[in-house]
Amino acid sequence: MAEKQASTLNASQKKLILIIALFFLPLFIATVWYKAAPPTFLPDAGTNNGDLITPARRLAAFEQATLTDQIWTLGNLETKWTLVHLLDAPCDEACSKSLYNTRQIRIALGKDMDRVQRVAVVKTPEIAKADSKMWESHPDMTILISHGSQDLAAQIRHTSTAPANTVYLVDPLGNLIMSFNPALAPKLMMKDLTKLLRLSHIG
Repeated sequence: MAEKQASTLNASQKKLILIIALFFLPLFIATVWYKAAPPTFLPDAGTNNGDLITPARRLAAFEQATLTDQIWTLGNLETKWTLVHLLDAPCDEACSKSLYNTRQIRIALGKDMDRVQRVAVVKTPEIAKADSKMWESHPDMTILISHGSQDLAAQIRHTSTAPANTVYLVDPLGNLIMSFNPALAPKLMMKDLTKLLRLSHIG
């Protein structure tokens, strides 16, 4: 009787292990596949409107203070798709237009809006304070203050020599993958983002 119970228990354990394996194995394979060749869900070079950063660059760890004295790290970028603005001077008309465009694009994403966040990296606290009134129009935006060679802005500039008011895209795994030239029409940036969100299940 004891042997029969042990045999039944072992069979149940094996069945449970098999069910767990069947559940987690696809997730494990997908994760390994993505990390081995990120980001394969990106549109082909001939079909996207923004500029692909190839190969995609994995951002290094950083710690950076926000305008409200919170600390942001790479982990804060590894939850959502992130649109990044770099501000080296007080925001002029072109800068304001770029910020307005990404705000409206994010709102226009509708049900996918919460999958996207916006970040502005400002060169100095003085510049951030000079634009304090403007930030009131962008309550969804996180403002980071630059502080050194390893901060987010420095890492992006090391990868890209794009012009001022370029918008950068970081995927939810912390990879810098795309930039959008300031001359690009907002509807074309929206088209790229919509396609990425449709093709990807991360973020």
